[in-house]
Amino acid sequence: MSKEKMAAFTKDQFLASRQRPGREKDILSAVLEDGKAYTIVEADKAIQSYLKRSVK
Repeated sequence: MSKEKMAAFTKDQFLASRQRPGREKDILSAVLEDGKAYTIVEADKAIQSYLKRSVK
């Protein structure tokens, strides 16, 4: 499905969702930008990118 047809949600909508456990909500709170809409795929990629980052 193309991005134009995929539903997009704001950071606040992801944080209010019951579909994410607490840790994922904490990560999304830190990595998603206010006022920007994200697809579920983009949010999942943001979580995975955060989890795979190297610690300095």
